[in-house]
Amino acid sequence: MIPMIHALLLDFDGLLADYDHPRHLQHLAQAAGCTPAVIDAQLRGAGLELAHARGELDGDALLQVLNAQLGSRLSAADWLAARTRASTLRRDTLALLQRLRPDARVAVLTNNGALSAAAIAALLPGIEVLCSATLGVRKPDPRIYLAAAERLGSAPARTLFIDHLFRNVQGARSAGLHADTAHHTQSLRRVLRRWHLL
Repeated sequence: MIPMIHALLLDFDGLLADYDHPRHLQHLAQAAGCTPAVIDAQLRGAGLELAHARGELDGDALLQVLNAQLGSRLSAADWLAARTRASTLRRDTLALLQRLRPDARVAVLTNNGALSAAAIAALLPGIEVLCSATLGVRKPDPRIYLAAAERLGSAPARTLFIDHLFRNVQGARSAGLHADTAHHTQSLRRVLRRWHLL
């Protein structure tokens, strides 16, 4: 017997949207007056992006370090614009969410820092965005799924998580959530129907 699902947690990049990291770097570089390689060396090479996604650096702190290293004046608005331009929403996939059971609570669960989470929230008005920086742990650590379910007021056994990466699905299952993979509209539709959410 399939249990009644009270909350649905969805991945963003790779499920609800396509993310172009080089394009993100390009727009940040234009705003900073440097090359994408220089931005990438700081964000990934120096570990700033990971520290931000872990919640070790908030948005202001990340930008402060970046600007000190680059001699730039990058702002949260610059990051928002760059992340937004690098994200292409999958309109057909998002249309499925309009057909969900009205009693099911829906949220995005993403391994991102507060700056990118704000951009995702702006792209998905009306959908709560839970990010690793706020929850203090990253997918596929089982603790993030438990924290997300608690935020939504849903028991793990009544929560469904969907991601395009199987390792994240495994993490959710080990936390006691129901979880499955989906890579496109058709596979997401199949999963949602299987759990009687459409």
